[in-house]
Amino acid sequence: MQINNKITPFLTGPYLFFGLILVPFLFFSLSNHNVSGSIISLAIMWYVFGTYSGIEIDADKRIYKAYNKHFGLLKSGQWHSLDNFIGLTLVPMKSVYRMYSRSNRENTSENQEFRIYLVNSAKKPAVEIKRCKTLESGLQSIDEFSIWLKLPVYSVKH
Repeated sequence: MQINNKITPFLTGPYLFFGLILVPFLFFSLSNHNVSGSIISLAIMWYVFGTYSGIEIDADKRIYKAYNKHFGLLKSGQWHSLDNFIGLTLVPMKSVYRMYSRSNRENTSENQEFRIYLVNSAKKPAVEIKRCKTLESGLQSIDEFSIWLKLPVYSVKH
């Protein structure tokens, strides 16, 4: 069984704003018939919005590959054995993004999510295999992974 999960985009949260800054530059260079500027800004935007990281798991061969997919086309990463891991765990995470304006005003955004990790022999979360938005979907996903990968679940706290 093949499992392929997209984990994170290249830019997340308020940092996505920096990628959006390129959009007016693209329109400006197109309106001035600046082909080289348009191509460069289009390539940068394609990389920023098309690149993401993920994990691919082959449950039959008991191997996994954490990868980065550049431009949404090219995968980079190496295959590793799942036999080095003793189980799975679900970890609640709170992501806080904080930015400051030029007038030193603080903009904060918080995001609660639940991440499923492979647990190493030291009983620590080692490799992230999925992100879930709710506790219910996280519990359902960790049960599925436990069955597919034939690994026990460690310390799921609500």
